[in-house]
Amino acid sequence: GANAVTGNIANVGAAVTFGAGAYCVGVNAWCTQAGSVISLNLPSQLGGMKLPVGVYTSVPAVGLTGVLILDGNGVSNPVWTFNIGGAFNTAAASSVLFENVVGTTSVTWESVGAVTLGASSIMIGNLTSTGGAITFGANAEAVGNLDAFAAITLGAAAEVVGDLTAGAAINLGAGAVAEVLDAGAAITFGANAVTGKIANVGAAVTFGAGAYCVGVNARCTQAGSV
Repeated sequence: GANAVTGNIANVGAAVTFGAGAYCVGVNAWCTQAGSVISLNLPSQLGGMKLPVGVYTSVPAVGLTGVLILDGNGVSNPVWTFNIGGAFNTAAASSVLFENVVGTTSVTWESVGAVTLGASSIMIGNLTSTGGAITFGANAEAVGNLDAFAAITLGAAAEVVGDLTAGAAINLGAGAVAEVLDAGAAITFGANAVTGKIANVGAAVTFGAGAYCVGVNARCTQAGSV
């Protein structure tokens, strides 16, 4: 059942099925990853859950309202992978947090549909939308790279500690911050928006008042770039 835990599976005469958040603490042929199993089913709502390391899959859309804890359970260099068959949305002020992690962490979110973070949300991990856009509300934050089939839009004062790669346009709201930008169409900076570098752009680059690149390359040519 959901969130059920065992130390180990010694023997089993048929299939082993894990509910959302269920896991093995030990490692053997049936508990194939310390602290979790290879594949677990995701529920449609992640708020209030504590998930051990593992690979999670969901056919429908997935939402997050509130707090999701990624529990490393003391596993060295824990890895979480989330494969979402629809859209992925977080409500305003929702967050993803670590607990009991040891060493380097890796978190990957891959969604077939659009990815939307509500205002003031906090996200951990690389976010990919293979069939849609990625949109951050005002003051949303993420640690990880963003990769979208369509456009990427960061709301006012949103911050990404990572790179943005979009098949279409990239739009940074006023005061938004990201590291490296790679866009298949235009890039637009709101007032005081900042990036480290523009790697590629498919159309014009427009800087709002006070917006700039920290790095210097052929596409960061506006006066005020440093």
